[in-house]
Formats: sequence, structure tokens, C-alpha cells
Amino acid sequence: MKTHFSKWKRALSMSFHLVLFSVCLIFILSACSSNQNVKNTPASRVVEFSLAKGIKEVNNQDVLLTLTDEFTTKDNAAIIHVKLADIYGPHKAQWKWYNPDGNLYYKTKKYNIGPSKGYFVDEASSWHKISINGEKAALHPGQWSVELYFDDKMLISRQFNIKRTRYDITYDVDNNIPQTYMENPDAVAIIIGNRNYKHKDIPSVDYAHHDADIIKQYVINTLGYRQSNIIFEKDVSKSRLEALFGIVGNHKGELYDFIKPNRSDVFVYYSGHGAPDLGNMKRYIVPSDCDPERVALNGYSLDLLYENLSKLEARKITVVIEACFSGATNSGLNLTKSASPALIKVDTSMPFMANTSVLASSEGNQVSSWHDEMKHGLFTYFFLMAIGGAADLDMNKEITFQEIHAYVSDRSEGVPYWAKRFHGGRTQTPMLYSNQKEDVFVAY
Repeated sequence: MKTHFSKWKRALSMSFHLVLFSVCLIFILSACSSNQNVKNTPASRVVEFSLAKGIKEVNNQDVLLTLTDEFTTKDNAAIIHVKLADIYGPHKAQWKWYNPDGNLYYKTKKYNIGPSKGYFVDEASSWHKISINGEKAALHPGQWSVELYFDDKMLISRQFNIKRTRYDITYDVDNNIPQTYMENPDAVAIIIGNRNYKHKDIPSVDYAHHDADIIKQYVINTLGYRQSNIIFEKDVSKSRLEALFGIVGNHKGELYDFIKPNRSDVFVYYSGHGAPDLGNMKRYIVPSDCDPERVALNGYSLDLLYENLSKLEARKITVVIEACFSGATNSGLNLTKSASPALIKVDTSMPFMANTSVLASSEGNQVSSWHDEMKHGLFTYFFLMAIGGAADLDMNKEITFQEIHAYVSDRSEGVPYWAKRFHGGRTQTPMLYSNQKEDVFVAY
């Protein structure tokens, strides 16, 4: 009996030690396996980093649509997608978008990415987007950048472009004035916006002041003129026009005093009413105190303006006119009561001016239209778009008068199309008078 009990006790002891040894062995092996996984798990790495215009899910996989790093202001969105490999445990991912000025445009919250704690996955992905068309991003064309932060450390970055479409009819020309390297310290500008008129039969030119204000900003920032060399006027009278540009037989007005012979370029801009004289069919700028039935007496002759400008010792002269000379107005009223604008055949001949280029908003018997949404004359709006870079047809960072005219007068996308579209079939054709059409007006 004792012998049997001893054998049973020895067997029980051996079983206990065997179980204990097995448990310890499993624990040791498990611990070694866990440490081995942690030590040998490679660092997370980027295996794919792509930009696209769209994304969709197919069989639980992200499929990018139209891979590109070139976007336009008409694209709906810019999408950035990343695929990471060797992810151990949970992590935080965050996207940061920067506009062309280098300023932070948007940053996301910190998103979870990867498996639960203690687990390992071969791959994980994340994506984000910024909307463009109709959003603030569309107002900032240029080179953007996007960065991916992984646990608060930047993992990777990517640059991409948002380009302004050449004929974006809702582009904000007021707040996207390009700064060029051009410097023209001796250049002189006269900028006039005639909005309000004293005569009861002359309607206001609603956007003339706004046109003049923004043109001034482009002259300074884009053309490189000094502000002290800009004569800026609103609602000018006939006497003031004479003081600026001179009179018959005397071209030495205030503009003359500003010019350094053969060194000064001249830029003249006028937004306001124009009208014909029914006696001589000549064109006249309508001063704020003008009687439209006696425009030959109290208007300022466009021919006189060109004649006096041609006598200046300027290096180069540019004239931009946002006005029509048919006697009709954008609102449908006629400045001249004695005849229908359809019957008026205005003399549109131009004197030869060797160093002068004239850009006019319309032909002699047409009406100059407005862009009501953007609060500009339609021609002025497209002119600003053109010199802002949209007219650079050959992408050589130089814009000629011919390129400006080609842009504003494009029959499918420019002033002729939108005048017809906005104003019930109205015909408006911008004109260029110049023998220096290939001269560069703006350089970037």
C-alpha cells in the first residue's frame, strides 16, 4: 500500500512539474515572438502618393480618376491620396494645404490610421481633398503644396498647380492683381472714371468708378508705374479734361508737364459715356457737365485727344477706352434724342500715331456692355484678365497688344460672346488701332 502511494505521489509530482515547464515554455516563446515582431517590424513607409481630380471606391479599393498635378479653377477638387506600408499599431495622420503665397490654406483634424494596438498590417491608405471651382481656392492660382503629417512629423509633401482658365467669366480680377517685376519709374498715367452726370437725361455709368479704381491698382502693381505719376480723376468736367490734355492749338496740359522727353511711357484710361455729334459725326468724350445735344460745344473731342497726345515727346502711348460713341447706353437709353443710334454712322478713322496703341471697347456704332456680376465694364473686365496673364498665348511671360486684342475680342469666349449672352444678342467688338501690335505691354 505504501509503495503504491509513493508511486502515485511521484507520478503526481512529475505531472505538476511537466505542466509548469510547459506553461513557462509557452510564456517564454510567446514573449520572444512578441519582442521579435516589435523589433523586426520595419518603419512605416510611403509606397504611393498621388494627386487626382476624382476618386471612387471599387471593391473596397480606392480608384483615382485623372491622375495629375495640374488643375484649373474650373476643376471641382484636388484630391491627394497616400498608401502606406508596414503599419504597426495605431497612428495619427493630418493633411496641411498651402496656397501659392506659402500661407496655410487648410489643415485637417488628426485622423486615425493603422490597426489596433499590438497589431500589424501590410498596407493602409488615406486621402483628402480641397474644393476648387466656386470656392476660395479658385481665387489663388499658382503653385500649391500639400503635406502629410504622421504622428505630428511631416512624412511627405507634394506640389501642384491651380491654373486660371483663360476665359473664366467669374474670376475675381479685383483681388488677384498680379505683381510683376516691371519697373517704369518715368511712366505717367491718367485714369478717369466718369460715373455721375449733371444733365438729367444722362444716366450714370454704374461701374466707371470701380473700373478706374482697379485699373489704377494694375497700373501700379502690374505695369510698374509710380503712384506719384498717376493722375486719377472721377467725374471730370470739360474744363478739367482741357487742363489735362490741352485744347485746340495747345497740347501742353498737365500731362505734358509730367513727361520726361523720350523716357516716359503714357497710359490713358477712360471709363464713361461717349457720344457722337450729329453734325460732323465725330466722337466725343462726355464730361460730367455735358449737354448731350450740344456735344460738339461741351464735349471733349476724341480726335483732339489723339492729336494732342501725338505731340507729346513720350516714348510710347497706350490708350484704353471703356466707352461707346453711338449715343446708346448699356441701359438702353439714348444720349442723343434727335436720332436713333442705329442711324448714326460715326467717323471711326484714326490719325497716324507712330508710337501709340489704342484699345477701344467697341466699334463706332455699337454699345459697350457691362459685366453686372463682377461690377465692371465688360471690356475692362476682359482687359484686366488679359494683362493679368490670361492673354499670354505662347506662355512666354510676355503679353503683346496683339495678344491682348485676340483675348478680349475672341468670338467664342471673349467680349463678343458675353455681350451677346448677357445682353440679349447685343453686338460688341473690341478694336485695336496700332502699328506696334507685337510690342510687349506686360512682362512677367
